[in-house]
Amino acid sequence: MSERSAAGGEPVSEFELSCATCGGQLSRTPVSGETLGVNVEREVVLAECTDCGRRYFPRETLDELT
Repeated sequence: MSERSAAGGEPVSEFELSCATCGGQLSRTPVSGETLGVNVEREVVLAECTDCGRRYFPRETLDELT
């Protein structure tokens, strides 16, 4: 991500952003790769909205899966 935090200019984590659907807070949610239909046998981390339940793939997870 190219966005920077206001405090110190460090890269912003997806978990610091709000949900694109409802504006709610995102939390780290481990989900099995099998459940997602990706070709990994372990759990991967998703960003899940605590309000509407929408799920997003954080950059770190996308990097792991590619």
